[in-house]
Amino acid sequence: MAAIKVTLKHGLAGIPASQRAVVTGMGLKKTNSSKILPDNPATLGMIRKVGYLLAWERVDAPAPQGRLARKAKGAKGA
Repeated sequence: MAAIKVTLKHGLAGIPASQRAVVTGMGLKKTNSSKILPDNPATLGMIRKVGYLLAWERVDAPAPQGRLARKAKGAKGA
């Protein structure tokens, strides 16, 4: 499964609070910060909402695991 790399290209000054919340939900904090997110409809909807603030591309990196998946994986190995 592919992943999406998103980079925050513009600052959040003067941006509505709902759109700031979307950017924060994507894990982006400062200008030029990047994250690799899973390629799913939720991520694409977030990109659509604040796309004018972002640069994004599809990458062949594995999609990141969620916190609960990492926790369950650690419990099996113990």
